[in-house]
Amino acid sequence: MGRPVITAVMLEELRRQGADLRLAKDAIITPAARDWLKEHAVPVTWEESAGSDSAGSLAAVMNPALPELRAMRTMLDRVGGLKEVLEPPPGPIGLASATGRLCTMISRREVARGVVFAQDGALPVCIANKYAGIRAALGVNVPMVEEACRQLGINVLVIEYPRQTTYQVKQMIDRLKTAPAAASAETAAVIAALEQGGGHADR
Repeated sequence: MGRPVITAVMLEELRRQGADLRLAKDAIITPAARDWLKEHAVPVTWEESAGSDSAGSLAAVMNPALPELRAMRTMLDRVGGLKEVLEPPPGPIGLASATGRLCTMISRREVARGVVFAQDGALPVCIANKYAGIRAALGVNVPMVEEACRQLGINVLVIEYPRQTTYQVKQMIDRLKTAPAAASAETAAVIAALEQGGGHADR
């Protein structure tokens, strides 16, 4: 498993959410994050990565009452590691709201990774990538998921379920669950620079 990267933006987001700071002992701490920890007198719980209760656990955003998602839900129960299913509330912003709750669970280390089942994946991918420490990608096929895991260390996979079979979804989730938990060193450095610059790469 790859080592997670902790940035100052991630720490500030966790503090803003009121979450306890629970960090992996083997995490890569950016210089700005080290400065943040020195400046803010907040308690930090350092955990062993392999021993974390959330290691390997998964949460899913889906409406299991939909006929086309019943088989997906059964498959998730069979593959194991499913900790919670978040059902989007009714209305036009229901999926966005449930995706936000999923990202908060990952940020708080309640689960390691998440899957969002959507008819159109653009909104949940956009919402998820607004959260510090969340790296989301659209699951189109297995090779693309493998590449996203290898390059980005994604922790949220968005699947457009009308376009996928249960077998294809299982293959993509298997790749997500066994992938490194962090981006490649080069990509992690770029992401950290973007987060610390408020989204501007030239700062």
